[in-house]
Amino acid sequence: MSIRRQVAGRLSWGIADQAVSSLGNFLLGVFVARLMGAASLGALGLAFVAYAIALNCSRALSTDAVMVRFSATGKENWRDAVSAASGVALMVGAVSGVVCIALGVVLKQLTPGSEAGAAFIALGIVLPGLMFQDSWRSAFFAAGQGAKTFANDTVWTVLMVGVLAAGYVADFKGITFALLAFGGTAWIAGLFGIWQSRILPRPALAISWLRKHRDLGLRFLVENVVLGAGGQIRSLVVATTGGLAAAGAIRGAEMVIGPVAALLMGVGQVAVPEAARALTRGRQALLRLGAALSGGLAVVALGWGLAVLVTFPLGIGQLVLGDVWTQAHPLVLGIVVSCAAGCTHVGPSAALRALGRADLTMQCQIVVTTLFVGLAAAGAVFWDAQGAVWGTAVASIIGGGIWWSRLQKAQHEHFAAADLAGAPA
Repeated sequence: MSIRRQVAGRLSWGIADQAVSSLGNFLLGVFVARLMGAASLGALGLAFVAYAIALNCSRALSTDAVMVRFSATGKENWRDAVSAASGVALMVGAVSGVVCIALGVVLKQLTPGSEAGAAFIALGIVLPGLMFQDSWRSAFFAAGQGAKTFANDTVWTVLMVGVLAAGYVADFKGITFALLAFGGTAWIAGLFGIWQSRILPRPALAISWLRKHRDLGLRFLVENVVLGAGGQIRSLVVATTGGLAAAGAIRGAEMVIGPVAALLMGVGQVAVPEAARALTRGRQALLRLGAALSGGLAVVALGWGLAVLVTFPLGIGQLVLGDVWTQAHPLVLGIVVSCAAGCTHVGPSAALRALGRADLTMQCQIVVTTLFVGLAAAGAVFWDAQGAVWGTAVASIIGGGIWWSRLQKAQHEHFAAADLAGAPA
């Protein structure tokens, strides 16, 4: 089988896995929204913000290093790395869980009867299992075993839906039950990952793993936190300057580009391991992969955006978004441009991580996110939602140039050092 077909196959598993994962989150949201109402859905949203923060921390400190440094190594090295990294994921989950439980207790005291406190307590109980299950996703992708990741997430989703359905029949419908079902079934899927890999997590190795890979872990942690904060700050700025309706219109426009976002996340899961494997084949292979990832995703984004612009005004937009479509429609073009430009960041970001240049990926993320927030805020002040969207688009375009320029620099330094090391004395 050709290298291109092998890469395409592994990318396909990443996309399929993201589809299953997104479906599970969507069904959980539907269960809460339909049976418990807006207040519970809001509490779930707050819990998911905390979950996303914990997940970003766990990946940065544990499995991101597995993807960068053990995607193109021998099986035994990979097994040892996964054993240690999954132990770190459990430790991060435990620490994050304690924080969430404490926050939940405080919220219950400050706001008696509020579901937010119960949601945080339930999330804290299951966070170690959620982090543990996610560690298998990165581990299997690093080994090129995307089918096992897909199987693991499918088992989790099927179990979760079954437990939620059983709870509905038994009249267990609170936010606590929903989150315990979400995280409890993740624990089972995590144990299934042990059976799939025949690898046991070793939390005792957590400290040595963090020390050995601190050059990556701390920088990836900063990068992930900055990336997550950027979107939240933009939403806050838009809501402050243009009102909640403007923020809602932007969210509606982003929703119609949702399939591209899901594709981007799916490809992103396997981009770094593929870049690490391409690096072993040389400079041109790494550049070709980066260009193919960025260019292919950008073309898909533009194609989907064109389809939305042509077909959604014919009634589909109203059907999907209701009255929000009227406000979201003028924003779609800017969202499409921003999304397509953002896709150009994927290739160089993965390649820089494969080169082990966490210093440059952190710098790029800080600079690009600052541009993202600054230009979106300036646009929102002068032109409300439309300005925020086009400010984001301009930042994404400039950001693409920044990412690619840093990759060129890193590649030159890496291969120059390799040539020097291989030169005769």
